[in-house]
Amino acid sequence: MPEIFTWKPQRGYSAERTPNVAIVKLGDGYEQRQKKGINPLMSKYSLTFRGVNGSCRVNPAKQAEAFLTARMAVESFYWTPSDTGVQALFVCRSWNMIKTGPLYELTATFEQVPR
Repeated sequence: MPEIFTWKPQRGYSAERTPNVAIVKLGDGYEQRQKKGINPLMSKYSLTFRGVNGSCRVNPAKQAEAFLTARMAVESFYWTPSDTGVQALFVCRSWNMIKTGPLYELTATFEQVPR
């Protein structure tokens, strides 16, 4: 069973949704459109996590990166986006960590995958 990603992104996030649609082009510029598959709408989220290294603080950016590294873009995980409030299955294919002094900033893209 997939693990649950529990960290909360800072300062919101962006959500991208691209419906999976089959398009048939007909004469005179007309076209016919139809949903494809049983999961025609999957979401992609761009998230940012921040944390400061300190002796008594937990760094959410480093913890989130360790979680993603452990899955290596192979294992999916559950996450609940606040815009839908519905837990879904995601994979993170790439992320970026920036360190500025004691501040760590992780940016990641979560792509929804079928259950």
